[in-house]
Amino acid sequence: MTTAVAPLPTAQPSAVAAFFALVAFSFRRQWRVRGMGWAAFGLLAVLTLTVALVTHYSRAWEFENRTAWRYWTSTPDSPLKRGTDEKERDKLEVIRFEQAPAQFDRVQMVPMSSNSSAMQMMAFAIVRVILIDQEFKDQWAFLSFSRWVIFTMYLGFVLPLFTLAFASGAMGMEREGRTMIWLFTRPLPRWAVYLAKYLGMLPWCMLASGGGFVALCLAGGDYGQRALVTYWPAVIAGTVSFSALFHFVGAVFRRPTIVGLVYIFFFEMLVANLPGSLKQLSLNYYIRSILYNEAASVLTMVSPESLSVYAPAEPATAWITLGFFTIGITLLGMWLFSRLESKDET
Repeated sequence: MTTAVAPLPTAQPSAVAAFFALVAFSFRRQWRVRGMGWAAFGLLAVLTLTVALVTHYSRAWEFENRTAWRYWTSTPDSPLKRGTDEKERDKLEVIRFEQAPAQFDRVQMVPMSSNSSAMQMMAFAIVRVILIDQEFKDQWAFLSFSRWVIFTMYLGFVLPLFTLAFASGAMGMEREGRTMIWLFTRPLPRWAVYLAKYLGMLPWCMLASGGGFVALCLAGGDYGQRALVTYWPAVIAGTVSFSALFHFVGAVFRRPTIVGLVYIFFFEMLVANLPGSLKQLSLNYYIRSILYNEAASVLTMVSPESLSVYAPAEPATAWITLGFFTIGITLLGMWLFSRLESKDET
């Protein structure tokens, strides 16, 4: 007489284990750099080389190597009077400060017309005084480096392009490889798949964007090292926010790279620099506000000239807005991804 053998209990799939396994899988898969990533790395190499050449050869960040401009009016007997109207007679002349360290208290002046006012002379007297102050010159050079390298090069190109290359590919590679259906075979709801893919690609965005920031700062010498210490919190916040945005774009749109490029070059670069309140719809506005406030906190003798024009948000407002945006766009993406039908499932 045979006795029935009870079947062995089968292990129930764990949703938590599947979630972390998908995070690890996404992290390993994300190292593959697509064409957009290589383009971003190429742009970073060009920008880094440019910053290194400017820093170590032309030293254009320093105050004494900057070019000052002023208007001058030609004299009545000047040849410019002949055949030109009044507006064309107002020309710009370049005044370059002498670069010898022992002569910082003098300014190389050009001949001024008889109509020059006493206010012009007073202005140059102030210049002669500030040229002697080494702390002023150091802060001026740091602000100049920050304006051109951090605010323009990094925030305008490196940060959004690197996050677009990696974040949009988290779902884009699955869609292109027609492996989206494989993700849905795991014992996970769709919203968990979306979140796991985001957490898996985020370290790569941080590495690429943060690495680009470090490369530009190291190429900038002493001023770049100061920028590295000053601006790194804003870089982290901006990377997390842009990564969440472009991950949403990659999950919702079938051409995420095109949509992302349109957003970067036609929305961020245009809207973020418009006067009024419309710029508050831009991520760049809040990241730049944090950068402006961090720069103003370490500069005692000079201040970012755009503070009065750009009207940055308060530090707490900028941080809270970026945090709410990151959480909100992630929750919205999880909700939409749970309801959108994917053509790759059939």
